[in-house]
This record gives sequence, C-alpha cells and structure tokens, in this order.
Amino acid sequence: MASENRLTVQVYYDILRATHVLAKKGKFPSMYSVGRLAGLPYVRLKARLVELRDLGLIDSEKVTERGYAFCEEYLKKVVPVFQKYRIGPSDEIG
Repeated sequence: MASENRLTVQVYYDILRATHVLAKKGKFPSMYSVGRLAGLPYVRLKARLVELRDLGLIDSEKVTERGYAFCEEYLKKVVPVFQKYRIGPSDEIG
C-alpha cells in the first residue's frame, strides 16, 4: 500500500514497529532501514520522526515507554475499528 494512503496514526505505528524490530534484531535503526520497513520515502520519514520525537514516542534510535504505550493502544483500539469497517492495509484486517 502506498504510504500516502495511510493515516498519520498508521504511519506512526509503522515507524515505531520498524524501529523496535530493528533494535530487537540488534541492528541500528538507520533512516534507510526504518524507511524501508515502514514503507516511507526519506523526506516523509524525516518529517514523521520529528513529530514522533516531539510527541515523546521515540528518542534517538529507540522507542520510548510512551511509544510502546501508543503501540499497545493502537493495536487494542484503532486496529479493531479498521477491521470492523475494513479500513487500512490488508495485514491489519483479520
């Protein structure tokens, strides 16, 4: 799915998830690797990273506790709405 079709909240989750996955594998979450996993071009990723830092969801190259809480809430509350109304990427629709 093209990144411009995703809502900002979906993009935030994808960036946080990509950062977490890379760190868990012991890899440095570079702009290139995060962008590739999150499906974002460099310019959009850079802008979203600034927003995530300002929101306190990411700090340097790691997801903060607040960021993990965001992901948990996203999966519990937002994804079910997407599933109910068949909105969003097909991997989020069960």
